[in-house]
Amino acid sequence: MSNQPALEVSIVLDAAPADVWAAVTDLKAMRRRSPELVGTWFLGAPRVGRRGINLNRRKAFFWPTLSRISQWTAPSDATPGVFGFHVWPTDVEWSYEVAPEGAGTRLTERRTAVVDPSLMVVATAKLALGGQDGHDAELVDGMQATVDAIAAELSPSRA
Repeated sequence: MSNQPALEVSIVLDAAPADVWAAVTDLKAMRRRSPELVGTWFLGAPRVGRRGINLNRRKAFFWPTLSRISQWTAPSDATPGVFGFHVWPTDVEWSYEVAPEGAGTRLTERRTAVVDPSLMVVATAKLALGGQDGHDAELVDGMQATVDAIAAELSPSRA
């Protein structure tokens, strides 16, 4: 079985790190920003260790995933903030990094590589998600749409 590469998109926003952090950690709002996410529900207030359920979609195909918040560190004036969560069954880490950059903030969304995916993950990717490479391309497009949506919310002149 083949591995899927790590994915990443990044954008610089004309907004303060605290404002970008507030947008990124507004988990209920992510469903309107992310093309693949239907919703995410965590059991209690977000913090490291908190578990949740996500519902995703691609065209008419829907699937659930489980996640656990692995990183939750707000940015400071000098250091980046990171919100990360581990997702099963793909066994990957998704994260948002919020870093001061000049007068603005760099927002980076990442997904770690899928290493040794299970037969279920490979079969689902092949049969329902357009294949691993095709789905990765869609994920990158969706990640870009997500960070662009956050940018538009925080900098309406970008819309």
